Amino acid sequence: MPTKSLEEIIQDMKVSHRTLYVLCGLPYSGKTYLSREIRAKIPCVYVSIDEIFRGSGYDWDSNRLPDEGGWKKIFNDSYRDSQDALKNNMNVLYDSTNHTRASRDELRRIAGDVGARTKVIYVDAPVEEIWKRWEKNRTMNERSVVDRKLVEMTVNSFEVPTEDESVLAFKAV
Repeated sequence: MPTKSLEEIIQDMKVSHRTLYVLCGLPYSGKTYLSREIRAKIPCVYVSIDEIFRGSGYDWDSNRLPDEGGWKKIFNDSYRDSQDALKNNMNVLYDSTNHTRASRDELRRIAGDVGARTKVIYVDAPVEEIWKRWEKNRTMNERSVVDRKLVEMTVNSFEVPTEDESVLAFKAV
């Protein structure tokens, strides 16, 4: 899958309207970093599962995680926020791992329900780099540290997006 530069992704977003841009990648791959770079250059609505998670009183560091109902509420809130922005002709940058085809298909359905398009921004980072970043965060306390078992589960269940998903691949550094 050919990769795109940050500038090419931004150009794509500049000429798009009512598009849900689904960030996709392993934990610690650089999705949130990439989203900050994009948002510094173009207006879009940012929907972050981590922000909704923290705003709901949960915390990765203390392993205070929602139960199934809590996760459902977090995701339903993110879907509502995304649809509201798309209805208002805005582009949405949706930040979560979106590590399965099923999760990305659900976002395509959410966008399609309001007549919007979807593109996947796949942040491709080697697994070895993910673990280096995880370890650095664990020792430096620069950001939240997701439980190792949860990261392992995500790595093991990750489904790389396919060409038919309208992918903009970005190689993480």
